[in-house]
Amino acid sequence: MNLAIFITTLIQDGKVSVDTDISPFSADVLQETVTILQSFYHNDVPDMPGTAPAFHADAAIWGATYIYRTAQLFTISSPEDEDITRLLVPFSGAINAATIYSADLSLRYLPDLAGLNKSHATNSKLLEQLQETAAQWPFSSTGMKILAAQVPDSLLQHPSLLAAYADRIIVTRDHGRLRHPKVLQAVVKALDNYQEILWPGFTKP
Repeated sequence: MNLAIFITTLIQDGKVSVDTDISPFSADVLQETVTILQSFYHNDVPDMPGTAPAFHADAAIWGATYIYRTAQLFTISSPEDEDITRLLVPFSGAINAATIYSADLSLRYLPDLAGLNKSHATNSKLLEQLQETAAQWPFSSTGMKILAAQVPDSLLQHPSLLAAYADRIIVTRDHGRLRHPKVLQAVVKALDNYQEILWPGFTKP
């Protein structure tokens, strides 16, 4: 299953498999994947509160590649540290609203992937890498315990992203994310008068 098929299946069914051959993606596959992700973006935008950020192709393909390579690494019983470093390359572009949302088209599946494979990766370099990525991309990682409490300004300053982030925190009951005052404020606003329905027993940190 190449990258384009992997992303299509992930989005549509949530059940995926990966090639065991870890080799570079062809230009045709990368372009096909961008087209798929852009279509997913247009389908996802109506579910975003307010005006969603623009599509950013580089961030979208990076997020897709990161998830695919993570799945490949989980098929290896004891991946070498150098393979993890080589395959899970951090995003090299600027972190802004467009890159956060576009990477999230695939990166939002990171908590599920990490949860399914947690026992496999416990105390490993791979799990540490995923935790670092979760901390760097908080919008996509609600439900995952992260040490860092920092939130990118570009997330906090974009009304659509911040409102969606608050909704995700509520759905995952991720109380640890409430340590940031602006995030807490957004969550309280989202709960409004429906706190006991949306988050029974909610308490401020």
